[in-house]
Amino acid sequence: MPRATLTSTEAASLFAVHPSTVKRWCNEGDLPSELTPGGHRRIRVDDAAGFARDRGILTVLTPFHPFESHVWSAFHAIATGSSYGPLHALALQWARRGDFERLEQLYLALGRADFISFCDFCDHAVRGLLAEVGEEWEKGRMRVGDEHMVTQAITAVLQVLRREWQQERAATRARYGAEASRPRQPVAVVGTPEGNHHAVGALCIRLLLERMGWRVFYPGADVPIGDFGVIQMSREADLVCISLPPGGSLGDVARCLSTLAARYDHARPFSVAFGGSTTLALEGRIEERPFRSVTFHHDCASLREALERDLETLQGTP
Repeated sequence: MPRATLTSTEAASLFAVHPSTVKRWCNEGDLPSELTPGGHRRIRVDDAAGFARDRGILTVLTPFHPFESHVWSAFHAIATGSSYGPLHALALQWARRGDFERLEQLYLALGRADFISFCDFCDHAVRGLLAEVGEEWEKGRMRVGDEHMVTQAITAVLQVLRREWQQERAATRARYGAEASRPRQPVAVVGTPEGNHHAVGALCIRLLLERMGWRVFYPGADVPIGDFGVIQMSREADLVCISLPPGGSLGDVARCLSTLAARYDHARPFSVAFGGSTTLALEGRIEERPFRSVTFHHDCASLREALERDLETLQGTP
């Protein structure tokens, strides 16, 4: 791996100080640095991390000693080239070693970063890792227990991010007050159907919808489809989101829709959105009636785009 270095501006951002402070530290010899042939200052990530430890400066890299340069390179690849390979490779390395706490800290730091959207975090960072973990298991290079612990680490990260976002939202409301003419809050039910214990995707959708201003009822994993209908009716939900298992089929979709249609109340209309494998598509093969709409989304980004485009339809008359 090439030696990871920082510019003065990047180092200043890491230390949460002004770039002039970084230049002063370098000029005084406290922080080692080098000059490029063009006269630009470069600081090794390892030197910056050591300087921070010596000065008691907490940074995003603090929890990862002695892997600070690896973490920086992984984050830099995402921020500058949308490349998630280094991130997944580092996470898998720690998973193989049983260092799930460090893996959790890695994803928590990334989820808090301002250079990646929440959709990209879910669609590429999280989903990409879980796909690679699944491949490792299929090839016999990872035990089921380790696969489950990766899933639990990612679940813990999402729960922390949700709690932090809720606290931030509450603080904002307390500071500025609620809007007097706030429109009706859209309502959704999100979970996985009976037999599907893989809930990370559904949890990502829950957080996405909440960040978009939806009120979400989340029964979690392995939920009988009939219960989705009961919750929708009792809460007058506008949308039911169902995360299919990795091997989900059109037959699974048809069974879900048949059960929901049997309980459908035209006085409380709603749409249905499925999520799952990229090998499954519904276009032209599913009867939408009696629902407002039936859609399938391979990722958070496409669901977000659809909801932003069709929110008025989702909340309007059928």
